[in-house]
Amino acid sequence: MDADFRMIAEELVRRREHDFSVRERLLEAGRLNDGYDPEMEAVHLGNAAWLEAVVEKYGYPTIGRVGADASNAAWLIIQHAISRPAFLRRMLAVLRSLPEHEADPKNAAYLEDRIRMYEGKPQRYGTQFDRDDDGLLSPVPCDDPAQVDRRRAALGLPPLAEVTAEMRKRDTGRPTREELERHRARCRAWLIETGWRTPPQENSR
Repeated sequence: MDADFRMIAEELVRRREHDFSVRERLLEAGRLNDGYDPEMEAVHLGNAAWLEAVVEKYGYPTIGRVGADASNAAWLIIQHAISRPAFLRRMLAVLRSLPEHEADPKNAAYLEDRIRMYEGKPQRYGTQFDRDDDGLLSPVPCDDPAQVDRRRAALGLPPLAEVTAEMRKRDTGRPTREELERHRARCRAWLIETGWRTPPQENSR
């Protein structure tokens, strides 16, 4: 690994750990239960801008260039840059273009599912979860349950039902109907504000 990529690898890991530490602090303060916290978003946007510049100058931080851990940190920065739809889509195309040994194939699967979820399309790998109408953590709608588990198995991921059961087991609380509706309303507004979705069109006469 040359000096430039060594520094990039170290910075990728540092930025990932900073992301985690800020999230933990905000979680303890109860600030992640009411929409996208501005401080958390600022961390994500700053990381994305930095990574975008790295990719522009050096190319994507692949396993061969920065090592597996730092390459996974690059993916996490992308996965968290949810306010930037075009960036996520562009990075997914880059990930899909890489040889399999240069990036963990699960990274592209998780990113594709996240993009499809925000676009309102069914996910393909069942990696993204949200509250269902009963307030339970459930996979966001998938295109074909049987195919989803086959795709997951090909990536070394456990069956979706198994993951769902485990997530619900760890879940600490269920929102009320009113809390759930407020959450969904905030999400709808955010999706439109960030450009993931278009505003609903009023019926013209």
